[in-house]
Amino acid sequence: MRLAVALATGGGFPFSATFILTHRCNFQCAYCNIPAAAGAEMTTAQFCGALDELRAAGLVRASFSGGEALLRRDAPEILAHARGLGLMTSLNTNAWMTGRHLDTLAQCLDLLVISLDGPERVHDMVRRRAGSYERVVTVLRAARERGLATATITVLTPDNLDVIDEVLALARELGFYAYFQPAYEDCFDHEAGIDPGLGAEIFKIVAERLGRARAAGEPVGASPGYLERLANGPTFGDCGKCSAGRFWGTVLPDGRVIPCHLQERRGGGDGKFLNGLEVGFAAAFRALRRPMTGPGCAISPYQETDLIFSLDRRAIAAALRRLLGARAAT
Repeated sequence: MRLAVALATGGGFPFSATFILTHRCNFQCAYCNIPAAAGAEMTTAQFCGALDELRAAGLVRASFSGGEALLRRDAPEILAHARGLGLMTSLNTNAWMTGRHLDTLAQCLDLLVISLDGPERVHDMVRRRAGSYERVVTVLRAARERGLATATITVLTPDNLDVIDEVLALARELGFYAYFQPAYEDCFDHEAGIDPGLGAEIFKIVAERLGRARAAGEPVGASPGYLERLANGPTFGDCGKCSAGRFWGTVLPDGRVIPCHLQERRGGGDGKFLNGLEVGFAAAFRALRRPMTGPGCAISPYQETDLIFSLDRRAIAAALRRLLGARAAT
């Protein structure tokens, strides 16, 4: 009811939030500069307090990510706290350390999302660590055995554009939905743009390939709306119309609340985003509802979330399809 009123009146509240537990990572992936931003991190109690505050303000869904979130020994405790609040939960991980926590994660997650850069030869090269692909597959199998729904995100660069078929083949075999999105030059700076090796023609080709696969019943996670926006790259929409900062946002490791990670270096209207530890997390979120500028982004979870809050029927149907498919598989 609250969501319906907000949609009808132009209001907003933190329906969904991503909690970046740490920028630290045990990998140095070729396309990612997140580990270089590692710095101050909130304590266990502070993260749980942020969850409490935002839950009271209307939070329904909490996703957790990094860096590699499981580098924090208290990550399972924070996830369990979110589950105890009745929140829908998901975790993004590189799977290197995930196996040791699977029994716990299966009790407090609705969805486990794993980074997958392609088949073994490609994945291990991009991750710069032998054996990383093997761990991904092992965790995907073990998670499904425990009834934990899984998905993967493949970040596309000029070096792995040919992996789509192989990733989808693995998705069919192991029963997960596969998402694909292009790499950015800077994970925190939307204005730096997409990897310069990815041009407009490539976006069209990838979108058409995924569209055909989706129509054929393959486990493509993307909705038609996302694929349409992808095909229009490098302009993927309009940041000023995005529901980030209105219905969803991101809590950084140090407590700052931002619309999405690509806006982190832009600051708010006064040049900086507010820190929930200083003003309260609900207040910091409410301060986000100001127009941002830019040609949209190609981050798959962000676009799908925005499409849903834009009441795109195909995105809503795709989300239900994924949810029902995950439940049937488990």
